[in-house]
Amino acid sequence: MFDNFPDHPADPSTTPTDLSLLLRPAPPGSPTDLVRTHGGDGFLLWAGIPAALVIGSSGGAGATTTALGIASAAAAEYGERSPIVVDATATGGDLAQRGCDTIDAAGTVQNWLNMTPRGLAPSVLDSSGENSAGFGVLPRGPEALPRRETYASVHRDLCAAGCLPIYDGGAPVSNRMIAPLLADSRIALVITLAARADAVNRLKPALIWLDDNYSQFHLAEAVIVVTRQHRSDGPLIAEHARHYLGKLVRAVTEIPYDAHLAAGGPMSWKRLSPPTRSAYRKIVNLLR
Repeated sequence: MFDNFPDHPADPSTTPTDLSLLLRPAPPGSPTDLVRTHGGDGFLLWAGIPAALVIGSSGGAGATTTALGIASAAAAEYGERSPIVVDATATGGDLAQRGCDTIDAAGTVQNWLNMTPRGLAPSVLDSSGENSAGFGVLPRGPEALPRRETYASVHRDLCAAGCLPIYDGGAPVSNRMIAPLLADSRIALVITLAARADAVNRLKPALIWLDDNYSQFHLAEAVIVVTRQHRSDGPLIAEHARHYLGKLVRAVTEIPYDAHLAAGGPMSWKRLSPPTRSAYRKIVNLLR
């Protein structure tokens, strides 16, 4: 069937226009080119900022503030399309308290899922709170999602509404609510690690569980974020993670101690220290 198909691009002057376009070599930098990651041929880079799932390797690992920081950097620094941080924890966390510094959320994920139609921007805005950095905050209540709804349908309809979802998955990594998000390779994975020795001990079983259920290839594109939550936290935990995990994941980076984050109130991009804002911008660049 393909005996007469040419092995190299034919002369456009002697071939039909459509065929000559198909046979023409792609210019350098085209989406068909592989980019080098981890010292070899790897996955393609994202042209823009992808949706992301932020999960904690243990409780108190800073998943919520990291999700908010990523959305802040995407909105304030990159002008990304309508970022929205969504609570994907098992029973609802403190996302609304930490993320809404301008307008409190009028609804929850469950309220929004019951709207018709919900795949429109106004429907999302009606249920979301707002942060001064320019992104939305969509909390969830402790009750179950409406019947036959999962975070797969949440993600589908948020994308249809033109939003850039950043999910706060909290801990543990085995939370069944986030299973559809973990299974979607188009959603970038961020794993937070508190700068504490006990948190490092809990990281190993979390990574093993992810590897067993979603394969090493998923972990290979994950970004591990070490969060310094106390003034005394130093660089040792991040250095330890880089030494043992640097070749197994996309990157290991860290968020410095920040008094504004440590205060525990609503997070405001302008009140973060310059090193902290720079650290969140770095995470955004690592996800692209």
